[in-house]
Amino acid sequence: MQAFLAILRYDLRQLTHSWLMRIWVLLLAVPAGFLVVVSATEKELASETLALYLGAVLAPMSALAVAVITSSAIAGETATVADSIMSRSVTRAEYLWAKIVSRLGVTALVYTLVAVPFAYLVTRYATQDTDLAGVAGGLLMVGALLVFHAALGITLSAIMRNVLVAVLVLLVVVLSSGLVLQFLGLSWMSTTAVIESLPETFRGRTPGMEQLRVLGAFSALTVIAILTSLWGFRHRDL
Repeated sequence: MQAFLAILRYDLRQLTHSWLMRIWVLLLAVPAGFLVVVSATEKELASETLALYLGAVLAPMSALAVAVITSSAIAGETATVADSIMSRSVTRAEYLWAKIVSRLGVTALVYTLVAVPFAYLVTRYATQDTDLAGVAGGLLMVGALLVFHAALGITLSAIMRNVLVAVLVLLVVVLSSGLVLQFLGLSWMSTTAVIESLPETFRGRTPGMEQLRVLGAFSALTVIAILTSLWGFRHRDL
């Protein structure tokens, strides 16, 4: 347990001082502030402004940032982790769980700290056409997509040795699978379909069962990704 906490604190400190994290937050905050001002002064529809920001700014920017942050979690520290595990100062499970908690926690925290205040300000000052339950459901669904994206990145980092290849595979898999599933009509499993339906969701026109199905599907996929990373890292040759 002490090793887990030590690695967790170290990793959180690394992320806090990372320039990638600072740039990511800045690229999310500046457009958010701009859109709040525009939506308030131009009386834009709140649902359209929310969907525009989440779909055109937050989702793609976060996908790139999270891909790098999570894909480098283990693959970028191969020599260090090998020495630590071989010397028995830390177990594989302790090391990997610290990385999972750290990277997924930071991803969820950054998303929450940006998306929730933005949604509140837009729904307060823009032209009101949103439903409170719809806004909450839409934010939860996008958050579930982002956490799954992070969990899959850690899985690839636990299996692969090259960070750049892991980042590329993650982005290609998420985007291509979303488009394919949307084409097949499985919108509740498609990342692109969920993003495209956000305006209707924010207006309260997406059925609650449909939202629960999306949340359940991506929560289950996140658990599967974490279990796969644990299995893959346990059998990985250091």
